[in-house]
Amino acid sequence: MEKRYGQPEIAIAVRLSVCRDVRYNGKNRTRLRIGHMPGETLMMMTGIVAYPNGDLKLEQVQAPVLGDNPYAPHDVLCEVEYCGICGSDIHRWKADKTGVKTSPRKVVVGHEIVSVVREVGPAVTTVKPGDRVVHEIVTFYCGHCPACLEGRFNICNTIPPMEGRAHFMTGGGFAKYTVWPERQLHILPAAIRPKSAVLMEPTAGSIHSVISRMKVRAGESVAILGPGARGLLMLQVCQAIGAGPIIMTGLTRDEPTRLKKARELGCDVVINVEKEDLRARIAELTHGIGVDVVLENSGAVEPIAESLDIVRKGGRVMWAGGGIRGGIVAPVDTYKIIVKELDVSGEISQIPYDWKTAIKLVESGRIKLDDLVTHTYQLEQWEDGFDLAATSPECLRVAIEI
Repeated sequence: MEKRYGQPEIAIAVRLSVCRDVRYNGKNRTRLRIGHMPGETLMMMTGIVAYPNGDLKLEQVQAPVLGDNPYAPHDVLCEVEYCGICGSDIHRWKADKTGVKTSPRKVVVGHEIVSVVREVGPAVTTVKPGDRVVHEIVTFYCGHCPACLEGRFNICNTIPPMEGRAHFMTGGGFAKYTVWPERQLHILPAAIRPKSAVLMEPTAGSIHSVISRMKVRAGESVAILGPGARGLLMLQVCQAIGAGPIIMTGLTRDEPTRLKKARELGCDVVINVEKEDLRARIAELTHGIGVDVVLENSGAVEPIAESLDIVRKGGRVMWAGGGIRGGIVAPVDTYKIIVKELDVSGEISQIPYDWKTAIKLVESGRIKLDDLVTHTYQLEQWEDGFDLAATSPECLRVAIEI
């Protein structure tokens, strides 16, 4: 059976096995049998590889080729320029991996990708060689389950969690080349700097959190718990909507860089929770009512509990800081959720519509990325980059230059 892109009814396991029997020749568009052709030289590349047990290693891997993947003939071969180190990458790095959702197979990881198109499949029409692009993270979904029919491809009901992410299935951006489906690529406007664009994926995720999931409106008060790169992006999304007042919280170690940046970006109120009582301060600011929306972005136990106390009756709370970490058990007083009639939500990744909004807001200057990419490392220095990203409060985002 020939696997065709755009046939969502084919299960993921079938798509992966079938695609290895199909290859497209870019010159004559003929269908060829694969493995690799007799006498063909396999190109190798260096990449950061994740193992199913959670280990990360820098090693030689086979470079991808067009047609040798689930996307043919709509696949695009991309040469990676930069890839950002996400918090979900850090969770696999020299830490307790309890609850961490790891890749189901050995694969190159990295999903905050900025690349240049080098070759396209025979049916590709939206990008061409030489285009600089950024990459959506979700590429596999069935298209016909209840979630997909609602446009929520990021939580496709028929695919196990995390296995809808391209970098967990066919390889990500911590290597020189990757192959991606054309409909999950977006041309990067010239006004956006390539290195800064590693934050386009988390910007789309912040759009998903603030607009798609929480539906924050102009004039609503918002508390953002956690001043990392995602928190600072959420701040700017809320500002672009016209929400306010916006409150950002952090720790003493966050003062020199993260909370300082929140102030520079024009955050209405910045609270060091180690110096001020958050519950009392929010009560003072809101005349005892509470904020309309809480965006919990730290993944720590105490802020999760605090979120239920500082939101008003009938308010909305999002818990997203745990990400792929999992295993976070927080004491939750369900009485508060019930009697305050709270809407409590989670979020993961983003959907295609979020990307259009993200690109427009960054291109127009309403969301600023340049100062949030604070450090750059070469691929061979990846361990130093991961160590810094995992431990330094002065680091907002590390870009790995490939």
